[in-house]
Amino acid sequence: RLTFLGRNTGEPFADLLLGWPSSTRRQLDGAGPYHLVSNYSGYVQDDFKVTPSLTLNLGLRYELMKPPREKFGAWSMFIPELGKQVIAGRGTISDFDARIKDSGVSQYVAMAADVGLPPTIMKTDYTDFGPRFGFAWRVFGNSRTVLRGGYGIFYGSSSLYRMDEYSDTYPFSINESYSAVTNNPLAVTVSNPFPAARRSVGGITSTTGGPSEPQTQYLQAYSLTIERELLRGTVLEIAYAGSKGTHLQRRYDINQPGREQALRSVRPYAGFGTINVIADGSNSIYNSGAITLRRRFSGQLFARAAYTYAKSIDETSNTGGTIQYNFPVAQDSRNLKGERGRSDFDIGHSFAGSFIWSPRFSRNRLLRDWQLSGTGTLYTGPPFTPKVANFNYTNGEASRPDRIGKGALATPTIDQWFDRTMFPVVPLAAYRFGSSGRNTLDGPGTLMVNMSLSRRISLRESMALQLRLESFNLPNHPNFNLPENRVDIISGGTITRAKSNRNLQVGARLEF
Repeated sequence: RLTFLGRNTGEPFADLLLGWPSSTRRQLDGAGPYHLVSNYSGYVQDDFKVTPSLTLNLGLRYELMKPPREKFGAWSMFIPELGKQVIAGRGTISDFDARIKDSGVSQYVAMAADVGLPPTIMKTDYTDFGPRFGFAWRVFGNSRTVLRGGYGIFYGSSSLYRMDEYSDTYPFSINESYSAVTNNPLAVTVSNPFPAARRSVGGITSTTGGPSEPQTQYLQAYSLTIERELLRGTVLEIAYAGSKGTHLQRRYDINQPGREQALRSVRPYAGFGTINVIADGSNSIYNSGAITLRRRFSGQLFARAAYTYAKSIDETSNTGGTIQYNFPVAQDSRNLKGERGRSDFDIGHSFAGSFIWSPRFSRNRLLRDWQLSGTGTLYTGPPFTPKVANFNYTNGEASRPDRIGKGALATPTIDQWFDRTMFPVVPLAAYRFGSSGRNTLDGPGTLMVNMSLSRRISLRESMALQLRLESFNLPNHPNFNLPENRVDIISGGTITRAKSNRNLQVGARLEF
């Protein structure tokens, strides 16, 4: 891949015509992996009726998630605590030794057996015990007021993500990147995009890695709910739900160059480019409160309405992080706490209502057995992060802008959702990071109304036909996607895409 950013002439298209790329990148062939992974689990659970009005649910689950491996040893990862690229085996590539020798980083390479690591390179975590506790208490001895609560620890496996990362990497799959030389555009050209003379300086092998003793990510979930029957058929529910994520994964570059001008070309591990480590040191916190009212008016009509206020905070919302515009999510790999902010999926306020109406006002075969139902949801928009499209770390620029004001508009429109002038780009040669945080602005909210009309027709004792007419987004209300978040382009702050419009569908199902 060749990238033209106009760093030589000031115009990307002019650089293209002259054949002067700003950077080049290629991937040498990778062997097809044969992954093996094993997970085992078991649990015990029982209910205890302590008193006629109090019931306890107690349980314990054990998870054993073995680290993945590659059948032929094509498994490689950079171990930060060793400062080396550890390789499980030779894989199926014929030029294994040559790739190690030609990489220019052989001093950082070691075989797993030589450093006391298993063929999986990662050691197994045998401590994944997940207790579960729940209770239900009829407060006044009857069913009109019930208090419920629960707590549990839930483990999550990251094996599938790690398998892709650690097989598709050096030396079994090599990504090489070359950057143009200031004041010498002929060093990297279209006719010679991967110059051998630049290999030790600009032609750098990038890789991925992680700790040799990773800790399993887990979530502590807890809730407390009180239900009260106000009137016959009317129930009020007030609930709290929360969770805390621990040892969550994120991806960041441990080989990020220094930000000072004198260190802009200096990486901790010379000869390597990006070393994206999949670490397990992030965490998250979620808290929510909800109030729900349920009413059964008769045997024919049921309605429900609920409001929820919630807040979710984390340091990265995607397993392993995401990469946009050729930079990791973390702006500063040495300050991951600077990424702490609202989760990508954080929805502050949400309202949901639903009803089911099954009228029985007619004995006529054509008018009976109909059901009308509907749902309505209204919620505030998720957050997003203002970013910079074109930047160069080496020249002292940053992936995020500064923030000199609130940035949010009192009356945002699709043509200007936020004020870009409040997010100036970090100046050239500033050699610092932008002051704007992560997920600091709110996107558009959503209003959705869905309706369904159905009828079940009995054909015989064991056979029935169900007919359905369904409408999604019945009022055809425009619900917009997030705005363009790159502040240094003309379309920054505008919204150009919307979610699904009205959709009608007819269906039939034969039951037998």
